[in-house]
Amino acid sequence: MSSHISLHGKAAACSPGIVIGRVQKIGSGQRPIPENNIDADQVEAEIERLNEAIVASVADLDAERLHLLDLESQEPLHILDAQRLMLLDPDLSQKVSEIIRKKRINAVWALRQQMDIIGAVFENIDDPYLRTKKMDVEHIGSRILCHLVGEEREVFSIHGEDPVVLVSEDFTPLEVMRFWREGAAGFIAEQGAANAHSIIIARGVGMPALMGADAIMNQVTDGDQIILDGEQGLWISNPKHAALDEYHHLVLGVKAAQEGLRSYASKPSVSADGYALKLMANLEVDDEVPLALELGVEGVGLYRTEFLLYNADRLPGEDEQYQHYSRIVRAMAGRQVTFRLIDVGGEKPILFEQITGHDAASNNPSLGLRGIRLLLRNRQMLKTQLMALLRAATEGEVQILIPMVSHPDEVIQVRELLHECAASLGIDTLPPVGAMIEVPAAVMIADELAKLCDFFSVGTNDLIQYTMAADRTDEDVAYLYDASHQAMEYMLRRTARAAKKAGIPIAMCGEMAADLGWTERLMNMGFDSLSMSLHHILPVRKHLSHLYYRPETG
Repeated sequence: MSSHISLHGKAAACSPGIVIGRVQKIGSGQRPIPENNIDADQVEAEIERLNEAIVASVADLDAERLHLLDLESQEPLHILDAQRLMLLDPDLSQKVSEIIRKKRINAVWALRQQMDIIGAVFENIDDPYLRTKKMDVEHIGSRILCHLVGEEREVFSIHGEDPVVLVSEDFTPLEVMRFWREGAAGFIAEQGAANAHSIIIARGVGMPALMGADAIMNQVTDGDQIILDGEQGLWISNPKHAALDEYHHLVLGVKAAQEGLRSYASKPSVSADGYALKLMANLEVDDEVPLALELGVEGVGLYRTEFLLYNADRLPGEDEQYQHYSRIVRAMAGRQVTFRLIDVGGEKPILFEQITGHDAASNNPSLGLRGIRLLLRNRQMLKTQLMALLRAATEGEVQILIPMVSHPDEVIQVRELLHECAASLGIDTLPPVGAMIEVPAAVMIADELAKLCDFFSVGTNDLIQYTMAADRTDEDVAYLYDASHQAMEYMLRRTARAAKKAGIPIAMCGEMAADLGWTERLMNMGFDSLSMSLHHILPVRKHLSHLYYRPETG
């Protein structure tokens, strides 16, 4: 096929964005594998090779998930965690080991046979959503096979200045992560649908992509110019001049809009009539601090301290935590930093198991042992963190945020322990302590909680799902996870009034804080600050500058 022929196609799923680049095809599909019979005295060594490959595959996932920690969307993390649990499922290792022992075949051959068995089971399931889970099995199987045979998916190379668009039959979530980090501008896969984990990862990291682009591998060649339109879910290879000009204008328009926002980095966060509404950053790692300062944030409204636990082989001690927290405080140069106490539950199975030593087996982990509930069950862990935070607070403006508060006694217990820790350290001035309002019960007793707290911070992500009784990760009830439901406005207004009545500030740190449709209402309700992911700061500040403050009365 001539590379000069212009072709185009649609895709079943997309990650937004537009790329004008060059094709690099990446081979995929099931690779030939060595099928060898082994002697009886080789069986245990082959099983050991299998287990080492599984351990190495888990390490791959753990390494990649570090690059996802600062994303606004947590769904990519959940995907990698789910695949990690599949890898660690003892049934997988046991079944493959049984095949090695019974048939006396090498681990690669035995693993391929077990993958085919599992895949056949999924193929026979009536539910179309569950059938798509076959790809998860293939992805983790491919990862183990790579370690067993000592091969990696080929790397891509950048030639010239054109962005690279990778094209293949399929991409695993780990490959999406890897190619994104290595500089690929986008990818197109023949396989996949809207709920494919690879496209979810792409959306999470902001990588334009198409999946379900049937037969594209046979229609493009390496080096072809290609337009990847993740806005409309289509691709155009070797585009004609008219199409190319149109897309160049589209790309320039997007770039101009982004550059226009940059001027707002040096402007205050105020409405058109001068009302100040602080725009704060949600952070997880200290690497984000320079960009936060460059964007002119007024502080850190949410620092997720559980980051310290990711990939740690032990719980960090007081000194280690203090060193980390104090670096953040000093780097923020006098700006306020709100540290949320470690918030871990069954929805984060790796961390939960590390802290408690128990399997995260709850059917409703979001309703189980998590947040302050877990911390009060592990008081030494809580005490260690409070000691570290108290020491860091001597170096700057620090606030302590309690997650998952549903009862006044939880705040009281934290305050009592904080006083004990301060006394042991000889510290007289305590940092402000606030409650995260993310449980409907906390909204209903907001007046009582306000008397015990120095501030409120509303976590809308959980508040929406708890209010609507709709798991935000469950596709079947996703339509109910709706910030526009009138119950949300009622709960926010009630919480804001309780804060104002008690004379304490109120912040918001959930995704609603970055929703431009809510900015004016939140300002007029009396919210003092909004905390969000860094890429939302400038658009919200620009939007705020065109609004007028009209405080609600009554």
